[in-house]
Amino acid sequence: MDVLYVAPERLALESTRRLLDNVEARGGLSVLAIDEAHCVAQWGHDFRPDYLTLGDLGERWPQVPRLALTATATQATHRELISRLRLEDAQSYVSSFDRPNIQYRIVPKAEPRKQLLDFLRTEHPGDAGIVYALSRASVDQTAEFLAASGITALPYHAGLDARVRAANQQRFLREDGIVMVATIAFGMGIDKPDVRFVAHIDLPKSVEGYYQETGRAGRDGLPATAWLAYGLQDVVQQRRMIDTSEGTRRTAGASPRTWTPCSPSARPSTAAARACSPTSARRARRPAATATRAS
Repeated sequence: MDVLYVAPERLALESTRRLLDNVEARGGLSVLAIDEAHCVAQWGHDFRPDYLTLGDLGERWPQVPRLALTATATQATHRELISRLRLEDAQSYVSSFDRPNIQYRIVPKAEPRKQLLDFLRTEHPGDAGIVYALSRASVDQTAEFLAASGITALPYHAGLDARVRAANQQRFLREDGIVMVATIAFGMGIDKPDVRFVAHIDLPKSVEGYYQETGRAGRDGLPATAWLAYGLQDVVQQRRMIDTSEGTRRTAGASPRTWTPCSPSARPSTAAARACSPTSARRARRPAATATRAS
């Protein structure tokens, strides 16, 4: 066995750890690599509880080097993952992930599906890309709308049958010109180099999530577009989701961070859109691509 990919949820099982004990007993564990390490941040945009169990890997296999990697770590997240993964004595390598080939654009939301269709037809005809929507219903409706308008569009969300999701993902990876309409369930681990655009028809849940999602565009270094339609109704919808979330019910008085790129206004002006453009925000304070290594 050269490489074993395992989810943290699976690695938390004692049966999996006993299997790795047997591998290590034969000198087979050369490194333990933790990808998407920002998922350990409890107030982060992508928290997964089982990532917290990864902190004891160094105690179980103390002779095996550990490596933690992420492309969306703010300074606070960086400190938290070092603490929770018990990598205080490890070396850290941090670099900017500024992507000058991606043009960031915000447009006032009016009729988002028609605006999206116009954007695809005028700027990205025949290109592969990803369209993110907040709800499963919006994903299905948007994919149907685009398909009826002559765009090769496929849906992807957790409510679809696993075989349908897998088939749609394979088409996106292997075929040219596929537009994937998805919730945030899609994208982690996807490395398609020629994604020419990432569009959001709903407000992302956080700045960190937005950076990660838009970073899936233009990985071949060629020009790409990050397009976002924003309106006041997005703020109302996000607040409603926060107020009804399990986390809010369990943590009275505290709520996860959300991103409001503009001061709410019924008619956002062009100047306001420019002032709160992710382009200016990302120059001022960028999350970092981080690798932390303990040997």
